[in-house]
Amino acid sequence: MIESTIGDYGITVLTDVDYAATQHEFLSKEHSSDTDYQQFSIAMDWVVGDWDIYGLVGYSGADKTTESTNLKHTAYRATRSRYTSTGAETIPSNNPDTFDMYNSPEAYLFDYNEVNLEAISDDKYAAQLDFSRQFSLDSFPALTKLQFGARYTDKSKERNYGTNRATGPSAGDTSWVGTRTLADSELTNISDLVNGGEYLSDVPSKQGWSQISNRYARNQLRYEGFGVDFEPDQYYQVAEKTTAIYAMADFAFDIGDMPATLNTGVRYIDTKVDSSGYHQVQNDNGSTSYTSTPVSKSGGYTEVLPSINFTLELNDDLVLRAAASQTLMRPSLTDIAYKRTVSLSEFKYRDGNPDLKPTYADQWELGLEWYLEDGGLLAVSYFEKEIEGVVRESLTGVVNGVTKYNDNGTVDGVYDFDVYQKVNAEGSYDVSGVEFIAQIPFARFSSMLEGFGVNANYTTLNNSLTGASDLGIPTPPEGLADETYNLTFYYENESFDARISYNYKDKYVEYIERDMYPVYRDAYGQTDVSFGYSINDSVKFTLEGINITDEATKGYTLDPAFPSMYEFSGRRFALGVRAIF
Repeated sequence: MIESTIGDYGITVLTDVDYAATQHEFLSKEHSSDTDYQQFSIAMDWVVGDWDIYGLVGYSGADKTTESTNLKHTAYRATRSRYTSTGAETIPSNNPDTFDMYNSPEAYLFDYNEVNLEAISDDKYAAQLDFSRQFSLDSFPALTKLQFGARYTDKSKERNYGTNRATGPSAGDTSWVGTRTLADSELTNISDLVNGGEYLSDVPSKQGWSQISNRYARNQLRYEGFGVDFEPDQYYQVAEKTTAIYAMADFAFDIGDMPATLNTGVRYIDTKVDSSGYHQVQNDNGSTSYTSTPVSKSGGYTEVLPSINFTLELNDDLVLRAAASQTLMRPSLTDIAYKRTVSLSEFKYRDGNPDLKPTYADQWELGLEWYLEDGGLLAVSYFEKEIEGVVRESLTGVVNGVTKYNDNGTVDGVYDFDVYQKVNAEGSYDVSGVEFIAQIPFARFSSMLEGFGVNANYTTLNNSLTGASDLGIPTPPEGLADETYNLTFYYENESFDARISYNYKDKYVEYIERDMYPVYRDAYGQTDVSFGYSINDSVKFTLEGINITDEATKGYTLDPAFPSMYEFSGRRFALGVRAIF
């Protein structure tokens, strides 16, 4: 069944293969960042007659600089690749040219030591003015509250990026490429470089596996005066200004002898987007350069979004709830930036799209809540959403005749590169589901169980939305699991509390590999515990245990027979104290 399903989409998966010359890579990577975050705000409250007036002016901003490095050595040797229960692995083959890929440093030749530098500046300004009033009118007794106001936000993001590679002991020198080996550098056992080395002890082929430390790479494999300059083609700046005007009213009335409440409102939103970046131009002599100043493109949209919430007390313990609304989710500033990135391995350009619109949803929900004695609750609800304008990556053009270079500077060939952009998909899709909630204190069954209880919820989804695959493989939307639930047992009294929780999420599509086939994150369940003891009203000690059963995170491509990830995050424990002075 698996083979025929894969074959239907033109994919052949080889589960155990000998290769004459597999490319093996040893990569030493380092990622460091420095963030300067600031936030200021002034809030004001007034009472003018019967009106409550609230005002806010605020700013938040962050400047983040990130440096990532990649030291690459490559070997081309015969090996055997196969799938196992914990993922794909590479082992020696019967070919006489085969080798132990983990313990043959002399076989790996230096490619480059690459350093990437990124500087991002995020700023957000906000202002809000809100008016509200409680009502008790003889002429209109149902009206209990009226609220209206306006909010303005101005968000911007500016990004600079650059790359430089050291390929020799001085600038422009390439003498290390293809001559220097991994064995020519100081090596450190992998278990001494990273946490989790104990997980390698049961794998004989990996015992003694050594690698270049990041400190050695920084000190010995960057030439004197090495630096990274920002590149104009990687720059972008994007700004989003939003004005929202809203009004809301609360009503209370009776339907027969049953009390009811109604909350209804509307929000008008006007959004303007401006995105800019340097564009490549052709010079008179045939060379290429970039515009002297950024080129800008503007876009925007306006929307009116209504909402309504209704409750009806069927009796003293049973409440009917209903809600309906129109909502939107704005695209990220990164997606609407006027920029272009390249993926040489995929022969693709990826462009930002300043014309990208939000994703919209028309949604409604209907539920029943049964309130038990001693604070218990049983609830069930059905919800449905119609989603329009889902953001997906799509082929929007082709750039012909792109020269692709190898790592050593030689020409690999001239190719046509596809251009992909995030776009709003056509059509609408339905997502529906049912949610169950239970909060039950056990004291309602026996006074001996005072302090004990359980909290639980369960959600199941059904949707017509499918993932984006160039091969037309029908998949669930990325990140959306069919089932999720959590279950928590607890005990608490005046000075002590304890909880044990189990959280479960069904399998889901993590991403679409190369825009062709889905890569799944397997179903995962995790058990956590927490304990707290209060010495007095001011001091409390806590102990938390995360993933105490040491569950593995697993992933696979198309089918569990082809695992792609088998990862341990380990158990984590935290001991804390909280004091109030």
